Amino acid sequence: MSIRLVNGCVNCQNLEGNTCAVHNTTVAAKHTCDSFDMRKSLLNEVDCTSCAKFNTPECPHQANASAGMLCNAYAPEAMA
Repeated sequence: MSIRLVNGCVNCQNLEGNTCAVHNTTVAAKHTCDSFDMRKSLLNEVDCTSCAKFNTPECPHQANASAGMLCNAYAPEAMA
């Protein structure tokens, strides 16, 4: 099993609105490419410890989830 940073277009610096600036095409959350460039604001913002599923039975990777890791099942914690 591979746990890695979520590298979809919605987290890419090349996204302008819903258009990829590199490929000049409309993209969605499900897309990614080899030109992916993580938005710097996300680099230290999200990981397992900020996931609502962390340390719960809903976490699909309980044995490997830890600080600095992130998977596609990430769910942000609710803000009060």
